[in-house]
Amino acid sequence: MKAWMLDEPGKPLALRDEPVPRPRRGAVLLRMEAVPLLSYTRAYIEGKLPYGYPPGPFSPGTNGIARIEAVGEGVFGFREGQRVAVMPYWRADETVQEPEQVLIGLTAISAGSAPMLADFPHGTLRELAEFPASTIVALDGLDEVASTRLAALGKFSVPFGGLRRGRLAAGETVVVNGASGYFGSAAVLAALALGASRVVALGRRAQALAPLVELGHGRVKRVVLTGDGAQDVAAIREAAGGAADLAFDMVGQATDAQATLAALRSLRRNGRLVLMGSMQAPLPIPYGEMLLNNWELLGNFMYSRADFLALVALVASGQLSLDAIDVSAYPFTQLETAIDRAGSAHGLQCTVVSAEGEHAWC
Repeated sequence: MKAWMLDEPGKPLALRDEPVPRPRRGAVLLRMEAVPLLSYTRAYIEGKLPYGYPPGPFSPGTNGIARIEAVGEGVFGFREGQRVAVMPYWRADETVQEPEQVLIGLTAISAGSAPMLADFPHGTLRELAEFPASTIVALDGLDEVASTRLAALGKFSVPFGGLRRGRLAAGETVVVNGASGYFGSAAVLAALALGASRVVALGRRAQALAPLVELGHGRVKRVVLTGDGAQDVAAIREAAGGAADLAFDMVGQATDAQATLAALRSLRRNGRLVLMGSMQAPLPIPYGEMLLNNWELLGNFMYSRADFLALVALVASGQLSLDAIDVSAYPFTQLETAIDRAGSAHGLQCTVVSAEGEHAWC
């Protein structure tokens, strides 16, 4: 089989012939159909990120859409030929206080998780990939949807986990900070699908927020941030119709906390703020305001299996449409071109590499 291999960070990717693995006990062998690319794939390949890389040589790649080629012993709920989504977020299935966790094909996470990556070093950028059965989700009933389109599930999975962690209830008002970004834009659509009565989309550029307002059909209001804390809070509260129930923060690489604090201060009493971004600056928590307003601050990493199942159910039921995502798909052999495209993508765009016969401009 063909596989994209990275010998070590900083060296170029190479497309090679690799042996076909046999699924071990508790694992499945997947024939990959479509793999979405992260915007920072190029920086990752070049070794510019402070990640705990798998031992090389290895195949990168996180999420994906696949069909089960073979099932290992001890796997009971999946079958050969079944269509599935791949979740890279793998937690050790052990009854301990803090199970080790990794993102397969990307990085170690917890302090003792390097052996997990050594056990499953390869991600999804290969024709046949072995994954633990606990990291795949059945896509029964979605056979009519192209794999390149379904690959956009990876764009929704992270913010979807955060919105559910924040206990978003139908009828509530949500503020999304970083709404023009890759995950933030998906958070707006996910909040609508979960029943938010109003979503206030925050960003720096009005033009980048415009598609979200249009897709919201009156339920999405945009606020262009100015950097003036008091002015931004007033604008957000006005757009929210008074105050918000939940704020979701997905800012990328922010160097100051003003926008996050504005989202916090837009909350009504007993409101919740979920943090899932990658802000580089400290967050100065207003102790007295937190106390007087009963605000709840939640840090959330990734998603649970139940979150991904719920996400698939929303798509299968038609309550969340993937058609709003602008998917650019490339053949598996054109990975380098696709990586460059992913690096320039923004908002509702998604870049995918796919198996022969799957690639198209969607």
